[in-house]
Formats: sequence, C-alpha cells, structure tokens
Amino acid sequence: MGICRKFGQSAVSVAAAASLAAGDPGAECILDNLPSAVLLLDSQDRIRRVNAAAEQLFSASRNQLEGLPLARLLLADSPLLAALAGVRADGQSRSAFGLRLGLARNGGFEVDCHLVPLAEAPGSVLVMLHPCSLAARIDRDLARGGGRKAAALAALLAHEVKNPLAGIRGAAQLLEPQLAEEDRPLARLIREESDRICRLVEEMEIFADAPPLRRRRVNIHEVLDHVRRLAEAGVARHCRFVEAYDPSLPEIEADREQLTQVFLNLVTNAAEAMDTGTITLATLYQHGLRVTVPYRRERLELPITVEVRDTGPGVPPELADHLFEPFVSGKPRGRGLGLAIVARIVADHGGLVSHVPSERGAIFRVRLPLAPPIAGEQP
Repeated sequence: MGICRKFGQSAVSVAAAASLAAGDPGAECILDNLPSAVLLLDSQDRIRRVNAAAEQLFSASRNQLEGLPLARLLLADSPLLAALAGVRADGQSRSAFGLRLGLARNGGFEVDCHLVPLAEAPGSVLVMLHPCSLAARIDRDLARGGGRKAAALAALLAHEVKNPLAGIRGAAQLLEPQLAEEDRPLARLIREESDRICRLVEEMEIFADAPPLRRRRVNIHEVLDHVRRLAEAGVARHCRFVEAYDPSLPEIEADREQLTQVFLNLVTNAAEAMDTGTITLATLYQHGLRVTVPYRRERLELPITVEVRDTGPGVPPELADHLFEPFVSGKPRGRGLGLAIVARIVADHGGLVSHVPSERGAIFRVRLPLAPPIAGEQP
C-alpha cells in the first residue's frame, strides 16, 4: 500500500510539475498538497520551485530555497547529487529507496527519491523526496495515536496490577515472621520486587495522566531560563550552558508547567548522556514553516522553534526512528517514558518535536504555534 501510494504521488507530481513549467498556476496548488517533498530544478540545478513539504523537510522557507543551487543544501558526496548527474548524463528517470540524504547542515536522513527529467521543460528535472520513517512518525504524533494507546495501556495496567501487588506484598510480610531463618530472604525478595514493580507502574501512571492544558501567554525564554536554573542546581551541574536566543521571538499560548516539563526532560537527557560537555538552548523564528495536519484542511503554522543541543555521543542509529515511542530508551536502566511524555505534551500544544541528525551530539527540535492575537491587536 505504501509503495503504491508513493508511485501515485510521483505520477501526480510529474503531471503537476509539467503543468507548472507550462505556466499553469493551478499546478502549484496541487504540488503544495502533496505529502512528499517536491523540488523543480532548472538546467543549472538551481531550485526553481518547491512545495510546502519541501519547506518542512529542509526547515527553510520557499523564499530561502528558490534560486539556491541544490548542491548548497547537500554534502559534496551526497548520493542524490550523483543520481542527478546520472539523469543529466542519459536523460533517464531514476529512483532510489533508502537513500541517505546528507544535508550541509543538520546531518541527514533516509529518503526514497525519484528524479524525472521533464520533456515539457527541457533541462528541468523534478526531484521527489519521501522520508518514510519521518513522515510516519509525524503522522502518529499529530494524530496522537501511539501516545494515546500507550496512555490507555498504562491506565489499564495501573488498575489491574497495583491492587494484586498490594495483596502479594502484604501476604509476604505476614508470612516472613513464620518462616525459617534461611527462608526469610525469599519473603523480603517478594516484597522488594513488588515495591519495584509498583514504582514502575506509578511511572506509567504519570504518562497516562493527561490533565487539561491551562493555557496562557508565555515567554518561552522565561521557561528556558527556569529550566536552566533547575538543571544547573541538579542533574546538569557538570555541564556548561550556552544560550542562543532570538530576542524578537513573540509569546506563545501554552501551559507553562507542562512546557517546563518538556524542556526539563530534554535537558535531563542531554546531561545524563555526558560526563562533561555543553548544552545549548537555542530559539529562532522560522518564517513560512507550515505542516500538513491529518484530518484538517488547513496547514498548521509552527514558526516558534526551540532546540536543545548537546555535545554527547548522540542517539544510536537503531533508536533514531523510535525515540518518541513509549518504553524505548538507550539508557541501561531507562524506562523509555521521558520522550514519550515530551511528544504527548508538545502534540497537546499543537506542535511537533523531532530528533535532528547531527555529526556531533544530539539535537532535539520543538516547533510550536504562535499565540493568537489579542482582540483589537494587529496580527
């Protein structure tokens, strides 16, 4: 089903791009509604047109991308450039699956790509990129499916497991005085393991508990400063903090307490990944960044961007596509709930959280919407 869908999108993309090259203004609307990133290159491999999905993929606006040579976005040894050179050489379409797209900044990721020379516009090449794992994760996060199912599971386990555990622990405590001395450690072991399982279930209850948001206008830099002070006094006392703030960033509408939990979780993960190192808290305003939300006709604008970067060992490649799923952890004793909670809270705020591949350390990026204008205020 997924492969059929991608090839169907490719056919639509080619037809729309050909119409666009021929001057049909309606073709741009078609391209903008495709979930795969589409770039139309001219004969010099400069980007002539991009769609909304390409803006999201490259974390740049249309104005920033159009007119730019494609090579400026990619590493010199990017296989996409090699594939493009092949298309230029023989004029034949090419497709590649699981291609590592190396970006000049922000690392890279795997994509399925299709390159098609356009007969209707000699010299033009249509590039279609489909990051399968990223797209699937964004869909799950926006629909809140995986997180909500895990939350329901956590609530069910809490109800079904805690009561029997209390009975087992109580029975072991009553039996212990009646046992022979050599058997009493077994009763203590039952009590200790019951307590351990109970603590785990309580942690799952935290994930299942989703209190309603208490939204109000919030300065994101005040939240980050508070998180930094908390971390410096505790889990991140061995780390150096760097702040790279955009001072012109407008306010957002959010639950301050829950947003504090989001960034404290991310900073805690960064600190625990390093014996010593640097944690950077960065903010920026990204004009023109819009994402398509499942089951909604309009695209959501998420211009407020916050990044938590560290200089640790980074995220193991085998975990990168599953970081925000419950019970996934790279820590020896990790529960795998911290990032799942982060994803749930950010999704509740109408935003997105993602891991950005990096050559050094880990980068987690949170994108949030603007606060709506106050009545009578100019937008």
